[in-house]
Amino acid sequence: MDLWQVLEQRRTIRSFQDRPVEPHLIEKAIRAALMAPAYNHLWEWGFILLRDREFRRRVVDEGLGVRDVKDAALLKRWFAGLPPEARKIYLRALPVQREMLLSASELIIPVYRTKKHERVPKDPSDLNAHAAIWMAIAYLLLSLAEDGLYSCTMPPDDTTKAKAMLNLPADWEIAALLPVGYPKVLPPKVGRPTDPGKFIHVNGFQGFTLPTTEEQME
Repeated sequence: MDLWQVLEQRRTIRSFQDRPVEPHLIEKAIRAALMAPAYNHLWEWGFILLRDREFRRRVVDEGLGVRDVKDAALLKRWFAGLPPEARKIYLRALPVQREMLLSASELIIPVYRTKKHERVPKDPSDLNAHAAIWMAIAYLLLSLAEDGLYSCTMPPDDTTKAKAMLNLPADWEIAALLPVGYPKVLPPKVGRPTDPGKFIHVNGFQGFTLPTTEEQME
């Protein structure tokens, strides 16, 4: 499968078959992640596989505090300010987040060593380590898609308790939660921009013309 086929095949999936994932495919995906650019060429990364189901539930519930959110009225209030397509995605995604983390065949937790100012960055370079692990996650997702496996990237909120449960040092962080498995249904690709001309700015930014959300800068 060539690169463009893999890019076209990748999806965000939140409902998985009850089917084990072959370990060599997870190893292949992590090998792909290690091909990504690394901050300072150090690869201070790890990929924790939560295969003990009871321990996984404890990390999700007690460590990460992932709530079982199904109040439709509350969700609509939360995302009222988003563009219609984004609002639709959140309203569909949040009620199944906890279930997808618990039911996926694999739950991969990419972790990485942070820079000193990452929590309160002084400038973009303080986020170099954060950016690098997310490039690795992108490579991992493409490798999974090549083998018919899919995931959903879920950045965690407060990770303090989960880090202790996972024995992470103080200067390491959880980048995301990646439930992985074979999809129950492979939905159509969500519509996305295809005209690069709207995103290319020669010699300086020339404005953004696609739908966006007004947010108060702080």
